[in-house]
Amino acid sequence: MKQYTHAWLAMMAMKRIEYAKIPVKQQDDAKALITWFKNYRDLVLQGAWYPDSVFKDMSNSHIAKYFPLADYQKKGSGLESALADDVGEIDGEPEEVNDENPKIRIESKFRKMPQTLRMFNRGKGSVLYDQPYIQFKRHNLCDRCESFTESLIDSFKILTMENPGAPVIPSNNHIAMRFFILSHYIADGHMPLHCDARSFYNKNEVHAFIEKMWDDQVQAAYKIDEYNERFYYDKDGYPLLNEDTEPSPLIKYVEKELRDRSFSWDWGDDNNNTWDYMSGISQYSYLMAYDLIPADRDPKQISTEYYLGTEAYQKHFEEYSKIILGDAVESIAKVWLHAWCRYRSWFRDHELAILKAKTKTAQTVFNATDKIIDTHPGLITKKQDAIEAAEQTLQTREDDLNEAISKGKSVKTKTESRDAAARKVEKLKEELSRLEAELDKAVSYWDIHQAVYIAAQLEMKSKEAEIEKYGKTNSV
Repeated sequence: MKQYTHAWLAMMAMKRIEYAKIPVKQQDDAKALITWFKNYRDLVLQGAWYPDSVFKDMSNSHIAKYFPLADYQKKGSGLESALADDVGEIDGEPEEVNDENPKIRIESKFRKMPQTLRMFNRGKGSVLYDQPYIQFKRHNLCDRCESFTESLIDSFKILTMENPGAPVIPSNNHIAMRFFILSHYIADGHMPLHCDARSFYNKNEVHAFIEKMWDDQVQAAYKIDEYNERFYYDKDGYPLLNEDTEPSPLIKYVEKELRDRSFSWDWGDDNNNTWDYMSGISQYSYLMAYDLIPADRDPKQISTEYYLGTEAYQKHFEEYSKIILGDAVESIAKVWLHAWCRYRSWFRDHELAILKAKTKTAQTVFNATDKIIDTHPGLITKKQDAIEAAEQTLQTREDDLNEAISKGKSVKTKTESRDAAARKVEKLKEELSRLEAELDKAVSYWDIHQAVYIAAQLEMKSKEAEIEKYGKTNSV
């Protein structure tokens, strides 16, 4: 797909999250994501195009190629070029294709996807459905989608944990760009020819022609600020439709689907994460490729002129385009929301851990205050009694010293004894003063420490109730 199509699909995915009937347990998270997203929407034209303009990893990371096993030895099937790239140079008959080949795998299973996906429902009726197929191992579109999904979550975690201004901290602009970059790879998985191992490359390349038709419709439908590389926006913050041009049926369909299509939170019965989901998408995209361009001749002989004359184009191209681009919007929205909800789930747990530590500290302080009020009066009484006894001892030592002086005896030992008794009295008085100060402070702060503890408890219990409300549904 081309630049404006990628940017538009990303914006429509954002719009889908805002306008779809999101399940109750994800609604608050979805609203938070849209609020966050709208601050960074101007990055979409650059971000959603980075994989093509900067990374240029089209030969592996934008594709997941499949080919019917039954057709691999047919001349003119289009597999020769694919096998030359992926398996080995072809001289005459294709290299042997089997499960032992390190560059391909043979499969027959098709993943069960959410019923809301049009490609899934259409693919189940394909003649190739449940038929064995060759899959090329070097193509890593699904890996790319999974890795970018995880990097989004990790970036948010770093942003949360590090102090503002830390040298390792990612910016929100950086994270938003990753969202848009991820949308590019997801969208490419929905382009059937990115999942079709037949080689259509020739001077009248039909692949590029199809993508240009979509891109032309997007550019004609919306007002674009080309100087600043962004869309103009409507009152809701989404691409502004061009008043001078009637949107094509494809554009109208996708805009309408944003509100009308049921939103499915689950990945599908056979899937647990982005990788699984995109693997399923690529399988049904492969099946869709054989609707989009039937296998009725050598793919290299299919020029744009020939394709425009086919029944697949004349009768069904608009229908196929609606399925492909409508599902691309749905999948981008789903993967984005799952990633965001996983981060928010982690963030809630992180907040709860902080609140638990805060509550524990408040409880420790309050318990210590309570203990002082409970035990210090007794300690003070004991300390006062000890001082009284020490003072009596001191008086006795003083009398002994005075007697020795009056009799002219050596006073060294008596003096040391008197001084030791005096120091003990002084020390006991200091300890009494400390106990009295601690008691006075505890009495003064008891109400405050109790209030802080109660407030921390309430805050922690509120967060626990919030997490219980969302449960683990936000995890994938």
